[in-house]
Amino acid sequence: MRTRIALFAAVLAAAPAAAQTTPAPQPGEEVWDGVLAVVGDTILLRSDVQLALEQLRASGTPVPEDAAGLQRTVQQILDERINDLLLLEAARAAGTAVSDAEVQAAVADQERQVRQRFPTEVAFAEALAGSGRTVEAYRTELAAQFRDQTVVQRYVRRRMGEMAPVAITEAEISEFFTANRERFGVRPATVTFQQVIVRPVASDSARQAALTTIQRVQRELAEGGDFEVLARRYSMDGSKDRGGDLGWFRQGQMVRNFDLAVFNMRPGQTSGIIETEFGFHIIKLEKVRSGERQARHILIQPTITPADVERARGRADSVATALRGGANPAELAARYNTPDEARFQRDIPLERLPAPMSLALTGVETGGVAGPVQVDGGPNPSFSVLRVSERTTQGEYTLDEQRERVRGIIQEQKQMQRLLADLRRDTYVSIQL
Repeated sequence: MRTRIALFAAVLAAAPAAAQTTPAPQPGEEVWDGVLAVVGDTILLRSDVQLALEQLRASGTPVPEDAAGLQRTVQQILDERINDLLLLEAARAAGTAVSDAEVQAAVADQERQVRQRFPTEVAFAEALAGSGRTVEAYRTELAAQFRDQTVVQRYVRRRMGEMAPVAITEAEISEFFTANRERFGVRPATVTFQQVIVRPVASDSARQAALTTIQRVQRELAEGGDFEVLARRYSMDGSKDRGGDLGWFRQGQMVRNFDLAVFNMRPGQTSGIIETEFGFHIIKLEKVRSGERQARHILIQPTITPADVERARGRADSVATALRGGANPAELAARYNTPDEARFQRDIPLERLPAPMSLALTGVETGGVAGPVQVDGGPNPSFSVLRVSERTTQGEYTLDEQRERVRGIIQEQKQMQRLLADLRRDTYVSIQL
């Protein structure tokens, strides 16, 4: 189904320009309309197709001006709208639903994105007025469009999941890839590497001071102190202003000791003092759903001095030397408590890496070592040492690299064709073009 919310947003964003190029009908001017198609109990009007053409122009999509080209575009729009209506009627008949809460959230998000395209609220209001809509009418249209799109997507996903796989030949895969090569874009330069992260370690005296503080917080909790209030007062991370709220997370997203503690707690339970590489935590488990947890914590971090940072830099230099000498990266990563998810990174586009890391990897071949690279910024940086496992250069994708993706695209297209053919057979469709 066409993404009409995005298209409608583009029309609204272009409304001032469209108002200048498409004048409203003048008094006494005849406006002609008519039925182009009937799909089940729904009619498709000539004005619906005309509006779609205007939306394409407003969104910057080229529309042919010659009669033959325009006719082909109209026919394409008509076919797409008939397919849309077939799917929508089928989805509704099947009882596919979307909750009001989902619709409201989607409308609010879309409206926020569209508002950001205008310099002021006045400009947004003027664009709405120029398109003949009030804010409430705009929201109502967005809600209807999102609801229709979502029920169709869910219906199609269910129906396709019930279908038997379609046979796809190697010749079809090759032909599709050749005809649509530009669709796959350019393969970015990528790197696969093993990583050891070395963090500064606080002195024994700083660690003891942090432990004393977290023990005081623990006593205040035991005496009836409110966890959220104490988190706002004491905690030393970004969750402080939220009363220590960490939101929802899955197992494996937090560092090991934190993860072990929180996934062995019951809702409402408060942990003892948990030490991780970030400092000392007290955790309160708020809610549980499926494989997720929602928790709060109070974090007290030992003070890291510039001297601690320099010692970490020295340890990272030693790690780099050891790796160049053939040391095992996995063993060093474990020794320095590098998070599991950071130890091995596969096929990472160089353009997505932080600039210092990308620069350090420049010219480092497979088997080479880069770093130490300062990461995490701020007053307490960590240092990353990287051993390159594999590199790929930028260039066109090959069929071997995209074969399974192409197979999936063709599979989906064939299943959609089969589904639409079934719906056309079972639904009254009359085209009067």
